[in-house]
Amino acid sequence: MSKITSKIFILFRCIKDAFLLFTLHLNLRINGVVYGAKISGNRCLILNKGKIELGNNVKLNSYPDGELYKTGLFTQLDSALIKIGNNSGLNGTIVRCRNKIIIGDNCMFGHGVIILDNNSHNTSIDPVKRATGKIADSPVIIGNNVWVGMHSMILKGVHIGDNSIIAAGSVVTKDVPSNQLFGGNPATFIKMLDKHENF
Repeated sequence: MSKITSKIFILFRCIKDAFLLFTLHLNLRINGVVYGAKISGNRCLILNKGKIELGNNVKLNSYPDGELYKTGLFTQLDSALIKIGNNSGLNGTIVRCRNKIIIGDNCMFGHGVIILDNNSHNTSIDPVKRATGKIADSPVIIGNNVWVGMHSMILKGVHIGDNSIIAAGSVVTKDVPSNQLFGGNPATFIKMLDKHENF
């Protein structure tokens, strides 16, 4: 590739990235999302009937370019709240909220991660009640510096402590204490984490 071709390619890439960032900001504003400085990312899905608050330097990325794994933020009731702390990144991650989902600072979420604070449907065996009945919900609280591996699910009522890691492909149905690695379906304790350790 010649130097001129390479420079043209880089220029077009920069224009594309700037356009995607502009459309992200526009989408956030149109949907009433409150956000801090240095928000970055690209094509996100947003449905905000409640309140969505994003801290500084939050990353909302969909890959590849929003076609396969899209990041989505959905508050489904006017009382619902999604709050994401500073320096946290969602990468092809879906957050569906009817009650409250709080994510701390410096958290990382892989593609295909789903966070739900509700059952999505009533759990009655009666088909009418299942489709139209009351939906159970309970807040999800995720601490600071948490890493959730790709294709994991965090279900209603779960609290995840600071510095913990959820292994890829896990289904988290109960609380995860701080500084622990959990994994599996349902996710269970694997090991304690040490800040000097690599694995």
